[in-house]
Amino acid sequence: MRWKIQGYESGNPTSFSREESASEATIELLLERLIARNLTDDEITDATLRHTAHFTVNRDKQRGKPLQLMTTGNPYYVAIEVISAPRP
Repeated sequence: MRWKIQGYESGNPTSFSREESASEATIELLLERLIARNLTDDEITDATLRHTAHFTVNRDKQRGKPLQLMTTGNPYYVAIEVISAPRP
């Protein structure tokens, strides 16, 4: 799968923007790691051991639309599946 990943802060795009090829699970792990850079050691520990909301990655799949993964918090990151046009 190919993904377009964009960082946001207060609804505005940040300088982090890229396209990557990876599985959904790998992109989810990447989003968790990106958001962890903005958390304290205690928040990372709680999120990992107690499953608190700091690492929540929401999955949004609507019929006819690309799959979208998004982290919670601020800043946050969005990964949207890039769907290629079918070849003639």
